[in-house]
Amino acid sequence: MRSLKLIPLLLIIFFITSCNYTTPPEMLFGNWYIASVKANGHNMTSDYLDENTRYLVFEEEGTYQIGLLDTASEKSWLIHPDKNELVMMQGTPFDDTKTWKVKAADNLVFLNDKHNHFQIELKRKKELPKLEIMQEEALVGKWIIDKVTVNGYNNTDKYAFPNRWILLADDGRFYNGNEKGDQNVGFWKANSSLTKLDFFDQKTKQNSFISFNIANNTIWYEKQREDRNQPQVRVYFKKSE
Repeated sequence: MRSLKLIPLLLIIFFITSCNYTTPPEMLFGNWYIASVKANGHNMTSDYLDENTRYLVFEEEGTYQIGLLDTASEKSWLIHPDKNELVMMQGTPFDDTKTWKVKAADNLVFLNDKHNHFQIELKRKKELPKLEIMQEEALVGKWIIDKVTVNGYNNTDKYAFPNRWILLADDGRFYNGNEKGDQNVGFWKANSSLTKLDFFDQKTKQNSFISFNIANNTIWYEKQREDRNQPQVRVYFKKSE
């Protein structure tokens, strides 16, 4: 008799576990705080983000915002509920990755890129904080190499070019070299959210030849590798006083 009473409960459990997990768009609507960013298991939150850039906003009309300085009207997002796949058309601060695997609860979202290189945790926020304004002019000046990491570990003392520098001029030009000369000249431009710094060899070109990340008073880039099994090398610059 007792076993008969368990049958309805077992049927309910079976029904719940047999349902496919889906992520409807409304689960993402609203303001989100980027609690953590992990790259290959290393916590890299402070490398990618600062207090003005570690926010995401998903609007119901299908636009999104990165950070407090960004403009949502320029970016569009969509979700494939059956695939649990989020597509951010204009990318994110994380290597401009556009497609993410998503798991969402009411106040928590986890995002993974298709290679499982990045793992991002989002926490819901009722309101965005007050903006602490950083002007693009703050980037103008000389930047020198501060740190070099390989797969997340400090490898600065083994870097072959420790004395390289980048000078960002207020006319939009940049100069890059070292104490022996070897200088490059071109143009630079930051994006509206001050998360990316693009370098161009010609002012009229649309595509940059290299992009740097901006976070926590540093600018840095990752050397691109054809093979994802190659070491992940990041070079960080800090502003010279």
